[in-house]
Amino acid sequence: MKVTIRIVFIFFCIALISQFTNLDLVISNLFYVENDYFILQAANKSLAMQLHDYPKFLSMGVAILFWLASLSILIFKFNPLKRYFKNTEVLFVSLASILIPIIIWFIRESSAMHCPRDLLVYGGDYAYLRIFDAIPNNWEYGQCAPSAHASSFLWLSIILFIKKSSKTMWTLYYIGIFTLCSVQIMRGAHFFSHILYSFLIGHLSIYLLFQLLRARFKN
Repeated sequence: MKVTIRIVFIFFCIALISQFTNLDLVISNLFYVENDYFILQAANKSLAMQLHDYPKFLSMGVAILFWLASLSILIFKFNPLKRYFKNTEVLFVSLASILIPIIIWFIRESSAMHCPRDLLVYGGDYAYLRIFDAIPNNWEYGQCAPSAHASSFLWLSIILFIKKSSKTMWTLYYIGIFTLCSVQIMRGAHFFSHILYSFLIGHLSIYLLFQLLRARFKN
């Protein structure tokens, strides 16, 4: 319960900072070139796609590995990853790799906020809507927050839960994931807060799932 309260508290702190300061705009402005485009747009678009797609494909490859291992366990009663994970752990990682992206995607689909590159301030067509702002009449939902791209990697944190990793490992994990996700800021696809929302939603979702099924890991 303490972890849940802490995550929810941090979420609202970030939301309030996003609502009442220009931190998101300040950070995005660092990557906006000469009032024209973000640094990973235009001539650098191919580089942006590589930085965006290749890490995501790698993460998907890891997920597929766990899915295949889960099928092997369920059908043939054989765990090809038994050297590293118990049967229940493989199944749980597989579940998290599907469920976490779906949760974040579902929340994003109901989001009214638009991505930075779609905003008037960055040459787009829409006003800058903050998280607690009233939604205008006839508003076209931007479906941009939280970051769905981040969800491609956040499910991997279940492995840290299972292995009871140290705070150092958790810190390195989140630094690495944020580094991978920062390409979205540099291409105008997300604000800084959008990525943090994904981190918190993903972490909370996995923590609750882990608590729900924790008894299975004691066997």
